[in-house]
Amino acid sequence: MNDIAFIWYWKEASKFKNNWRDGLRAALEEIEKTRHVGWYLDEEVPPRGYYDFLLFWGDSNCPFFDQLDKYKCKKGICLSTMPQNFDNLRKVDVVYCESQPVYEEVRRMGIRAIKAFGTDTKFYTPTETVKDIEYFYPATFSPWKKQSLLTHLGSDLWCIGTIQPDGQGELNAVANSGAHVEVGYFPPEKIKDYYNRAKKVIIPAIHGSERTCLEAMSMNILPEVNPENKKTYSYIEEFKESGHLFPRDFVVQNYSAVKYAKDLLQGMI
Repeated sequence: MNDIAFIWYWKEASKFKNNWRDGLRAALEEIEKTRHVGWYLDEEVPPRGYYDFLLFWGDSNCPFFDQLDKYKCKKGICLSTMPQNFDNLRKVDVVYCESQPVYEEVRRMGIRAIKAFGTDTKFYTPTETVKDIEYFYPATFSPWKKQSLLTHLGSDLWCIGTIQPDGQGELNAVANSGAHVEVGYFPPEKIKDYYNRAKKVIIPAIHGSERTCLEAMSMNILPEVNPENKKTYSYIEEFKESGHLFPRDFVVQNYSAVKYAKDLLQGMI
């Protein structure tokens, strides 16, 4: 196994790449230390017959599934959500799952699955600074992110993120409550600074925010997560069961980019 194609089949991928700093990117950078990785963004696809393995990132309805029959090599998906289209998932050799609930659901359908996820623990490292933010919540403004559940925090809350087409109401709710609100897609250094200044990270989302949870833990903050959010809350349950005293130690051991890379490579065999 030498040549790997990484496909981010989304028409705006290249627009956001420069501000993309998470566990998957860090894991790919780890893999690039020993193997060639070709990057294909937006709706660009790799040439046929060149790569040993195609790794793409998306949900189970990703349009790239329609391209798979053209390639004879092995294929895998970093599944970004709960599985929906199991017929599509059966087209790949391995499904990489971000959390235990997703892993169990994919395995239940008889599909090869590997739990593989993490964060960039080298980047998200806490440093001593003034803790002047009571509650921090980085998330796109949308009804499923549930910013409106945090209005009681008033000016103690800091929310940053983009606005989904259905998210203006969530934005208005926290802004009108006196919370500090910033709208945009921010560089990771800015988000890291907010984590560093935060006393607490709060995640009321009913699904998603897995990356936020692990980033906060890597910054040695145990976030308050909505238990209804099964995927994200599973990390909190794992931490409590692990016996670790500090969230960062737990993440470094179980969800570092190095371990993520090893898990990805395991599925390519």
